[in-house]
Amino acid sequence: MASANAFDFKLFKRLLEFTRPYRLVFYFVAFTAVVLSGLAILRPYFLERAIDESILPRDSTGLSYFIAIMIGVLVMEVLFQFSFIFYANWLGQHIIKDLRIGLFDLMTRFKMKYFDTSSVGRLTTRAVNDIETISSIFSQGLFMIIADLLKMAAIATFMVYQSWRLSLIVFIIMPLILVATRLFQRAMKVAFEEVRTQVANLNSFVQERITGMKIVQVFAREQTEYQQFYAINQKHKAAWIKTV
Repeated sequence: MASANAFDFKLFKRLLEFTRPYRLVFYFVAFTAVVLSGLAILRPYFLERAIDESILPRDSTGLSYFIAIMIGVLVMEVLFQFSFIFYANWLGQHIIKDLRIGLFDLMTRFKMKYFDTSSVGRLTTRAVNDIETISSIFSQGLFMIIADLLKMAAIATFMVYQSWRLSLIVFIIMPLILVATRLFQRAMKVAFEEVRTQVANLNSFVQERITGMKIVQVFAREQTEYQQFYAINQKHKAAWIKTV
């Protein structure tokens, strides 16, 4: 049964333990996220100054100066963005490697009785698909969210510094955005849990039928099993379409 909480902090804390062997990379990715949040406000700031101090007064020398600065900021942003994406994915893949090795080692030490009562297809799903989902937390989820939140905080602070009255007008829509995000989050959680269930069902069905192919053919159940497979695959497709 699905947990009522959208985010399990205890489970996430346990997951962070796997980052310990890669602490330097973890800190570097966090540092690049902080730098990117600062760079996000520099280009609009220098663009404003270029318009006010160079374009309106028709100062070509000053405009060249601001263009050079903005190009430099853009180059730095590209370099840090590349480093952020590369090392976040590098960290995620190394953590997944360690998780898979640990999980496989654990599964090989299970008693034979466990494998008699558990579907190999479900175990495969847990060891491959579900672990890959954890990888996305580091490569796409956690750091991306932190980077975006830092950018939002930096931009909001700069907006208030520039004009708190205009900023308040912009912030009026924030409650609507938060409510919409919460509703979307709940719907996505349900949808992805359904996908995980259907992937497990599909893997289990295929594994069991391939393993017992002789029995399927002896009892001439090819068409019957095909219809069952078709129904499961349709549910799998519908679950993915729902996430989209």
